[in-house]
Amino acid sequence: MTDRPPRPLPVVLLHSAGRSPQMWQDQVEAIGSQTQLVAPWLAGLRPGRSGELSLAAAAAEVISTMDRYGFERARLVGHQFGAMVALEAAASEPEMIAGLVLSGAALTPSRAGLTLQKTLVRLLPKSALAGSGATKADLLRALDVMASTNLGDRLDRITAPVLVVAGASDQTRTAGQQLAAALPHGDYVELAGAGASPNAEAPEEYNRLLLDFLARTAELRA
Repeated sequence: MTDRPPRPLPVVLLHSAGRSPQMWQDQVEAIGSQTQLVAPWLAGLRPGRSGELSLAAAAAEVISTMDRYGFERARLVGHQFGAMVALEAAASEPEMIAGLVLSGAALTPSRAGLTLQKTLVRLLPKSALAGSGATKADLLRALDVMASTNLGDRLDRITAPVLVVAGASDQTRTAGQQLAAALPHGDYVELAGAGASPNAEAPEEYNRLLLDFLARTAELRA
């Protein structure tokens, strides 16, 4: 019997409000069998399961998911609400998080910006949420949670490297710059040809950055 080769630390993909875990399909295909991958529903956003929606509850469920899979440490990849959950998890359990790749997150979300987003959500056609299982109410609840969030005084607890990715045409990209600058080990990258959803709008370039980051934070384990 031969020993199994070591594998990089696992990756947990955290979706945004209004999207399902399926939003990461391009990234799942890019990572392939390189390491273990999990893309769970975030607590409070799973269709048909009502419950508290908060960063703390969703982050606690992410940590519980890691425990269930036997992940002592993992890298988290998150978008918008999922990115905020990733930050909360890293601040709460820093020893369990080996790296973060974030898009659409903010140090202190702009209330004016979130108000505009809520207006846009209310104008969304039903077809925009088709297939996700989400409702406009889900998106509005998530925006309310983000509006009340301020992780500024806890960012120094996040000891892992963090890559903040934004689309060059994303009107909220300044928030990503500020977040990266405030983190102990934060880097910021803009992707040309992408807006608010860089993983979907520029998947090849996003995946290149993601795979490079995962290679740098692999910490191979048996």
